[in-house]
Amino acid sequence: MHRTACRPLAFLTLLVVSGALVFAQNPTPPPAFDVASVKPNHSGDSESASFVQPGGRYTATNVTVRMLMKSAYSVHDAQIVGGPGWINSDRFDIAAKAEGYTTPSGFRDQARLMLQPLLADRFKLVLRHEQRVLPVYALVLARSDRKLGSQVRPTNARDCDLASKAIPTVPDAVEPAAPLPCGAEIYRAGHLAARGMALSNFVLNVSRWTDRIVVDRTGLDGKFDWEVQWTPDNSTSDKPADLSGASIFAALEDQAGFKLQRRNESIDVLVVEHVEQPTLD
Repeated sequence: MHRTACRPLAFLTLLVVSGALVFAQNPTPPPAFDVASVKPNHSGDSESASFVQPGGRYTATNVTVRMLMKSAYSVHDAQIVGGPGWINSDRFDIAAKAEGYTTPSGFRDQARLMLQPLLADRFKLVLRHEQRVLPVYALVLARSDRKLGSQVRPTNARDCDLASKAIPTVPDAVEPAAPLPCGAEIYRAGHLAARGMALSNFVLNVSRWTDRIVVDRTGLDGKFDWEVQWTPDNSTSDKPADLSGASIFAALEDQAGFKLQRRNESIDVLVVEHVEQPTLD
């Protein structure tokens, strides 16, 4: 799985908002950007960033096609099958715009879907889906009273848009809490934070640091703020690490009120049937 890192001022990744896959047979086509620019990125930088801004603007820097697919269809790396090697290595910059969106919070839920026709149009991406039984971690509530941990809280659009306040910093955390605007999130090794995001974003970003797909089995709906930190290490499984500090598994239970349970489940996977180097601007 590729490692995605974000620059300190570009941690606003706003694309993954649903655990459902959307495929070609859906009678309602996904929304599309009005204009989009795709350019190669030859910087050699290992960092990537993507974000939405007021006015329906979407920007992605130094991203691969695989990264875009994961965002567009809300899938774990293990759910993308096939395709040429360049979809994992070639990097691109994308600038796109959709009319009629005045705030990021109003646009973020559509930006992910708009990547689907962009991939089909500019990269000639054709997918089919299959069901495969794969090892997963089921994200479940840790407490029988269904109470969340101190570092996760429900929010609503009004409260989220009023101010950019953070959840208090995790005790003994290495990094301070992140004062993010509504609809923004951080995901990097050892630190997940968000303001006004769907829990599916949390699930997908936890998956980035585990050895299995994480599926949401909490039964929770709505939008949330979260601020979760752990000690990153070389082990992404639930086996104990030989390092001091909280593992991601311990942090999820102690800070967020969630547990990860090992299971095998039938999961949708995306099979790449066709993809081409993009038409460039």
